[in-house]
Amino acid sequence: MTSPSQQEGKQRLIIGGLLLLVVLVVLLLPNFVSDPWIADPSASEKPVAVKVAVSPSTAAEKTKYRQDSQKVLAQIIAVRDELKEQTVEFWGDFEFRQAIALVDQGDEQYGYGDYREALASYQDSLNQLQALEQTGQTILEAALIEGISAIENAQITDIVLAHEASATAMAIAPEDSRSQQLSQRAEQLESLITALDNGQQRVETNELAAAKAYFQQAVSIDNQHQKAAVALKSVNQAITEQRFRGHMSDGFGALDRNQFDAATTAFNLAAKVNNNHSSPAQALSQVETKRSQLAVSNQMHQAAEFERNEQWQQALILYQELLQTDPSLTEAKVRTIPVSVRAALNNQLESVLADPLKLSAASNYQSAQRLLKDASGIASPGPVLKQQVADLSLVLQQSRTPVDVVLQSNSLTEVTLFRVAKLGVFEQTSLKLKPGRYIVAGSRMGYRDVRVEFTITGAPIDAPIRVSCDELI
Repeated sequence: MTSPSQQEGKQRLIIGGLLLLVVLVVLLLPNFVSDPWIADPSASEKPVAVKVAVSPSTAAEKTKYRQDSQKVLAQIIAVRDELKEQTVEFWGDFEFRQAIALVDQGDEQYGYGDYREALASYQDSLNQLQALEQTGQTILEAALIEGISAIENAQITDIVLAHEASATAMAIAPEDSRSQQLSQRAEQLESLITALDNGQQRVETNELAAAKAYFQQAVSIDNQHQKAAVALKSVNQAITEQRFRGHMSDGFGALDRNQFDAATTAFNLAAKVNNNHSSPAQALSQVETKRSQLAVSNQMHQAAEFERNEQWQQALILYQELLQTDPSLTEAKVRTIPVSVRAALNNQLESVLADPLKLSAASNYQSAQRLLKDASGIASPGPVLKQQVADLSLVLQQSRTPVDVVLQSNSLTEVTLFRVAKLGVFEQTSLKLKPGRYIVAGSRMGYRDVRVEFTITGAPIDAPIRVSCDELI
């Protein structure tokens, strides 16, 4: 038997032999390999093997183009399916096939790994499909317009045109309510035309009741048809005209007898029969005119009372209302002239007295002086005018009388009185200012500017006006 030590020695020997064999194969075998048996006659030199490596950026680029291609394909499928649902072969078959051919081209490029070229083909296809989709909408809108126009025209020759437009609209957008409505109206067009023709024939023979029945039938067939609605409205107006004329005749008869309530009732009935006619309103105005004449004496008395109380504007309004009611009222005409003069004078006086500060402007001051002269020249002035003259004299005097104004500051703020002078820095100063509106501003380096507005009315100012920049910026 072989001892364990002998077996271990054999194993080492075998392992060593195997290692030696491996070394010989690796080192010596390449030197014994011969050239190919058949050499390439076109190669003048021994070909050099080139190892092609794909950079990470190129791989990432291809991945992106592949992913983008898939995204565009998804959009193409969605648009393609929508166009098929719109029966594109009915209105855009050639353009649709061209776009689909680009998809096949892209598929072939994609299969060869030309993802960038495939993406370009897919994008061109998508653009064409989307443009075709827009074209479909344009065709749809045109078909709707053309179909409605044919239906509204309502002639025998328009029936085929309406059906063709309806078929186009239903092919592109069968679920669109407008297409469905156009289809329904086109189907009823022939019956509608028959009813309209029959109605028009009855109008020409003055059979208004029969004409109305046919036009009502036309409206019931297509309640959106404008021509039918207009025809029905016209015949209704013709039928009601006789009733209208009867009520108007009754109203004028009552008005001639000064029966104002009866006349008003008759004219109102006429207005209900035909509320688009202007005659009832005009007749009702005549009723009110005649009715108002009975109250003229009372109104003239009221206007005279306004004059006595120097309420010139109210008196003028009343006279003008009387003249609108009856332009022939001589007394109202005569009184309107002096009353309008006194009303204008009163309004001018009230306007000046309401805002005496306007007198600071030279033009306004001169106008007010002329106004005072005119008001003082009125003979036999009443108590209201006397008070107005006295008040205007006072405000004119005050507008030219300076008032002492005290300004206070902190001796650090540059103070400017706009439109008057730059006052510089001070702790307190005083100056005389005429009535008016003033703005004084202060500025100081590093501090927030201040601005103070004040008004001088002519009365003394109780407290000093402080202009001081104290808030740090």
